[in-house]
Amino acid sequence: MNFKYTDYHVHTKWSADIQENGPVFNDYLEIAEKNRINICFLEHYELYYIERDKTNPFYNSKIDDYLEEIDQLKENYNGILGGLEVEYYQDRETELREFMDDYEKDLDFIGGTVHEWIFNYPITSRAKLVELLEKIQMKQVIDDYFKVYKMMIESKIFKNVCHLDTIYRYINENDLKPSDDCDTTEERVLNLGRLCIKNKVRIEYNLSGIRFPINRSFPSKEVVKQLKSERAKFFIGSDSHSLEFFEETIPKVKQAYEFLGLIN
Repeated sequence: MNFKYTDYHVHTKWSADIQENGPVFNDYLEIAEKNRINICFLEHYELYYIERDKTNPFYNSKIDDYLEEIDQLKENYNGILGGLEVEYYQDRETELREFMDDYEKDLDFIGGTVHEWIFNYPITSRAKLVELLEKIQMKQVIDDYFKVYKMMIESKIFKNVCHLDTIYRYINENDLKPSDDCDTTEERVLNLGRLCIKNKVRIEYNLSGIRFPINRSFPSKEVVKQLKSERAKFFIGSDSHSLEFFEETIPKVKQAYEFLGLIN
C-alpha cells in the first residue's frame, strides 16, 4: 500500500444506496492520493436484493465485473483495496459460507454487517425504521438487532464486522427517543465487542455517526477505549457515501489511527 493510513469503508455506485449520478472509483482516488490515504471500497452486498432487484449493481452475478474493475485500477494505483460489506442473514448462512468460499480469496477485505433482519426494513433507513416501529415495539426492535448481530459474530463467517451499534443511528435522545423499557446501555455494546474478542473478529471504528442524529462514532469512543484495553482488534472506516464526506473525514480517520495506536 502507498500510505500508512487506510479508510476501510467507502461506497461508490456499486452500492445500491448510491444515486445514479453518485461517485465512482476514480472520483475517490484523486482525493485519496492528494491526502495520502489508502482506500478500501466496501460495497454493499445483500443476497436478497441482489436476487430480486434487477437494478442492483450486483444483480446477475456482476460481482465478477466488480472484481475486474478493481484489478484494472490496481494496475495504476497501489493504494486501493477491493472489498464488500456483506449483509448477514440468519436463514442464509449456508449460502453466505459458500459465497465466502468462492470469493474471499479474490477480495482484499470483507466486513459482515446487519442492516435488517426483516426483508425491506433496514434500520439504517429512518423511513423504513419508522415503518417497522409501527409494527413492532421499539424494545423488540433493539433486542432483535443485538440478537441477530450476536448470531453473526458467533457464526464465524466474517473476520471483520461493521458499525457494531448502528441500531442507534436514529434511535437516540436526539431523534427517535428510546422508550423506558429499552436497554440502551453501553454494557450491551461492550458485550458484543467482547464476543468479537472471543471469536477473533475485528471491529470497525465507524466514523459515519456524525452524519446522523446520534452524532458519534459506532461504537462510541468510550466503548472503543474500553474494548481496546481488553485487546480488541479494530479497523477504521468513514462509511463514506459521498466525495464531500470522504474528504472532510480524512483528518478524523488519521486521528482515529493515532487514538487506537494502529500506526506501525
